[in-house]
Amino acid sequence: MLDEVSLSITGGAGGRGIVSFRRERYVPRGGPDGGDGGKGGNVIIRADKHLRVLSSVSRQKKLYAGAGVAGRSAKRHGRAGKDLLLNVPVGTLIWQEGEEETLLADLGQSGASVVLAKGGRGGKGNARFATATRRAPRIAEKGLPGGSLEVRLELQLLADVGLVGLPNAGKSSLLRAITQARPKIGVYPFTTVEPQLGVVDYAYEIIIVADIPGLIEGAHRGRGLGVGFLRHIERTLVLVQVVDGASPKAEEDIETIRGELSAFGHGLGEKRWLVALNKIDLQEAREQEAVIRSALQKKETEVYSISAESREGLTELVTAIAAAVQEEQRKRAETAQPTDIVAARPTPIQPVKVTKTRDGFVVHGTGPARVIEMLGVETEEARVEVARRLRRQGVATALRRKGAQPGDRIRIGGEELLWPG
Repeated sequence: MLDEVSLSITGGAGGRGIVSFRRERYVPRGGPDGGDGGKGGNVIIRADKHLRVLSSVSRQKKLYAGAGVAGRSAKRHGRAGKDLLLNVPVGTLIWQEGEEETLLADLGQSGASVVLAKGGRGGKGNARFATATRRAPRIAEKGLPGGSLEVRLELQLLADVGLVGLPNAGKSSLLRAITQARPKIGVYPFTTVEPQLGVVDYAYEIIIVADIPGLIEGAHRGRGLGVGFLRHIERTLVLVQVVDGASPKAEEDIETIRGELSAFGHGLGEKRWLVALNKIDLQEAREQEAVIRSALQKKETEVYSISAESREGLTELVTAIAAAVQEEQRKRAETAQPTDIVAARPTPIQPVKVTKTRDGFVVHGTGPARVIEMLGVETEEARVEVARRLRRQGVATALRRKGAQPGDRIRIGGEELLWPG
C-alpha cells in the first residue's frame, strides 16, 4: 500500500504582456494596444472519497501547473494557465518539507481542497503604460513565475474502528465475519501486509473497520510490519484488540500490544479500548477464559469472548463496538475544532534594505527584486520605469541615507543600472 509520497510542485508562470500598436487602415497614428499576459495556473490538491491509496500522484515527482499565455494585440488578454488538480484519498496530510516540516493541510473530509502553489501574475502590456504625456510606450512586463515548494503527502486511513493484535490472532477472520471485506487469511505470520477496510451496517449506522497489519514487540522501534501502519490508527475512535484465546501467553500478548501502542504515542494509549478474546470455540481458550476475563475486568477493560470461525459472540461484540463508536463520536463533536484545512504560511516579504559595496550599492527586498524581474533594464524606457517604481517603494530614500549619488552603480536581483538620482 502506497501511503507516503514526496513531490516538487510549481505553479504556472504568468504570461508576458506585449508591445503592440494599432495597425488599422485609415488610422495613421494608432496608439498602443498590447494586451496583458494570462495568470499562471494553480496547483490544487483535493480529497476524493473514491480513492484509497496515493498511487495516482506517485508516478511523477515534479508537477507543474499550466503557464499563462502572452497577451495579444488589440488589447486582448492572454489565456490563463490551466490549474493542476490532484485528487488524493480522504485522510491525506500535506507537509511542507524543510529543516522543520510544517503541516499545510489536513484533508479529513471528502471534497476538502487547498491551493498549494499559486500561479504567477501575468505581465501588463504596453497599453497599460499609456498616459497623457507618454502616448507611445514601448515597454511591457514579463510574467512572474509561479510559487514552488517541496511537499510530502502522508495518508492516514479514516476508520472508526481499528483491529489490532499480534500476527495470526484472527483480525482478518474477524473482519470477514462482521463485514463484506475479503482480506487474505493464512496460517503463517503477517498474512495481512497492508491495512484492509470493511463496513459494518448496524442499525442504519455505517461503521468503518480497519484491519491493521500484525504488530510485534518492538514495533514502535521499527520491528516487523507494524511501524509503517501505526499512524493509521491515530484517527480511529475505538481500538479492538483481537487476542488468540488459545495462546498460553494470551495475557502477555494483551500487555505487549498495549505497551507498543502506548510507546508509539500520538494518543494511541488513551483511546477507547475493547478486547475480543478470539477462538473461544477451542478447548484451550475455554479453559483460560475466566482467568483472562477476571484480569481484564480489574483493569476496567471490556472483554468479549468470540469465535470468528463459528460466529459465536459476534452480535454482542458488534453491539458494543457500535455503542463505543457513537459515544466517542459524541465526545469528538463536543470538542471539535475547525482544523480540516490549515492555512499555508505565506512567503515572508523582505523589506527594502541597502548595503554599500566597493563599487556601488546593493538593494535587497521582495518589491525591488520583483520590479526588476518584470521589467528588466534592457532599454532606456524600462530603466526609467524601474526607477519610478523603486522611488515609490522607498528605495531612493534608502539609497540617499547610505550616501548614494546620481550615476552610482546599483545592483538589484542580479541586474545592474546607474542610479538616476
